[in-house]
Amino acid sequence: MIRVLYIEDDVMIGKSTYQLLQHEKFHVDWAQTGLQALDLLFRNVYHIALLDLGLPEIDGLEILKHIRKKADLNRMGIIIISARDQSKDKILGLKLGADDYLVKPYDFEELVARIESVLRRSHFNVDEEICFKVGNIQLFPNTHRVLKAGKTVELSQKEWAILEPMMMYPNQIFSKQVLEEKLYDWQTDINSNTIEVHVHNLRQKLGKNLIRTVRGLGYCIETHTK
Repeated sequence: MIRVLYIEDDVMIGKSTYQLLQHEKFHVDWAQTGLQALDLLFRNVYHIALLDLGLPEIDGLEILKHIRKKADLNRMGIIIISARDQSKDKILGLKLGADDYLVKPYDFEELVARIESVLRRSHFNVDEEICFKVGNIQLFPNTHRVLKAGKTVELSQKEWAILEPMMMYPNQIFSKQVLEEKLYDWQTDINSNTIEVHVHNLRQKLGKNLIRTVRGLGYCIETHTK
């Protein structure tokens, strides 16, 4: 399922667009302030962000700069959705790294078409199954499948919750705390060695060198993994 971060502080516009995006079968998280958006970006991974510019706490352009400065977020598509209709605003947004710019009020069907266009340009083809690949490991988020050298590997829900973000954003270090937060939906009690146990199991199933321990920082999957 395509994951969308929707950043909009106008409640009326936000509620209707949020519901319509859900109706189109997108997984949507809605942030109403700049700080909420940064928090969600820190905790989750997304295929695309829909970004308003006039946000409380942190301006939308600052959010855009933050995303494009982080190498691990560069694959994410960004569409600015703003009432600012001056050419200078559009040019600035595109120069700072937005993939598209849509002026409010907008037609929802046009928004969906632009989302699909940006996803295709970002190599997320909405007509094909999304696949993340590192070495001989392939992860298919829509169908919840993992392949090793073309053969299916069965993972528990908790193992999947840890593996998915690292496969989607290789070379990014995920702290133990961040990975623990991925498990909150699956268990209420998380022991001090819970992450270590699941990482050990993933290495047993997918290869001992797939997940690297970064001492004092966390874990990551590197793109040069064999």
